[in-house]
Amino acid sequence: MSDPAGLHWTVHLARRYPARTAFAVAIVLAGAAIAGIGFASLFLGALAAVLLFASIADYLLPVRYALGAEGASARGLWHRRHLAWSQVRRVIRDELGVKLSPLPRPSRLEAYRGIYLWFAGNEAEVMATIARHTTAEAAGGDDRPPG
Repeated sequence: MSDPAGLHWTVHLARRYPARTAFAVAIVLAGAAIAGIGFASLFLGALAAVLLFASIADYLLPVRYALGAEGASARGLWHRRHLAWSQVRRVIRDELGVKLSPLPRPSRLEAYRGIYLWFAGNEAEVMATIARHTTAEAAGGDDRPPG
């Protein structure tokens, strides 16, 4: 993002949840071993390990977030996502982060659209920045269950 004065932070979920990380790594290794033994191929075992790792890379590796004048972005090892403020139709906040969605109402496509921003002790700053750049209608899209 070109706005150097924007809000920037990094979230590394593997460090935040070490027990879950150990379990995830064990599953990746077990899956790779099962594939390698089942197909009697070191290559297929290694391929399974790479594919399983890639599928959870956003959990295992740090993801960098930025909010600036142009919009919101998330950058990980395999992806770069950007959503312009003008595209944000709903802001869905929960205890762990906030989803910026380009969809005007809940949909099955929600998981594949928009950007989820994990908080890193910066909830107030993130929400204030989002409020400054989004419309009242988008900010009213908070779909949290009551309580």
